[in-house]
Amino acid sequence: MGRAERPVTGPPHLESLALYLRAYRATAGVTYEEMSQYVDASPATLKRTAAGAKVPRWDRVAQFQDAIREINDVALYKVDEALPGPPDSHRVREALHTLWTYARREERGTLDVKKVAPETVGNPAELRYALWALYETAGAPPLRTIQARGSGELILPLSSLARIVSQEAIPADDQQLIALLNGVGRRETSPTWHGRWTKARARAISPREASRMLQHAPDADRDRDVLSFRRVSRARMNGEIRLGPTRTG
Repeated sequence: MGRAERPVTGPPHLESLALYLRAYRATAGVTYEEMSQYVDASPATLKRTAAGAKVPRWDRVAQFQDAIREINDVALYKVDEALPGPPDSHRVREALHTLWTYARREERGTLDVKKVAPETVGNPAELRYALWALYETAGAPPLRTIQARGSGELILPLSSLARIVSQEAIPADDQQLIALLNGVGRRETSPTWHGRWTKARARAISPREASRMLQHAPDADRDRDVLSFRRVSRARMNGEIRLGPTRTG
């Protein structure tokens, strides 16, 4: 099995992730050398994933599990079909993702950030914060990962995505918003979930805000912004979106 690994001395959530990965490998009874034969990673890379020195990328954590499953899937994941719930491999994946998410939030100092219910959003600032909170509570996945999970760069350009997750902008339209939700979310990607957020965006945006977005949007996004502004304006004229109280003076 090779030399004993160094003790984990990192922060609590990072330590929990590293210890889980190590216990998982020990239960499987496999070496890093054996694991590396089944995935595109060297023994050293796999070992670093469970070292606890820093938070690994999520794809490395998933790769770690995939390698073990390839070697010892039957012994680890044989499940009584009469029992409720998903196979053990699914539960392990969810446990790993939860541990990784908390380790990432610990690393970024966002453990105290809470998700915002879309029903509480009423203006652009609240929408910007709510989407940022959604991003951070998901462990702040890499932007290219969000883009790939969403609908690609045509709908969600990296420049636009970077501005959204840094609270500098809101999605240009519902299509871009849904792409963001799909990219960040893992379970919360149902039509009902999408609808709650598109209603939040409709409440938050105003003709003045839409005009400001249009003026400051990158050229690549401007055509989509124009269409979004027209749809919102038309919906207001038809009474489909109600305006809140307007300040005067």
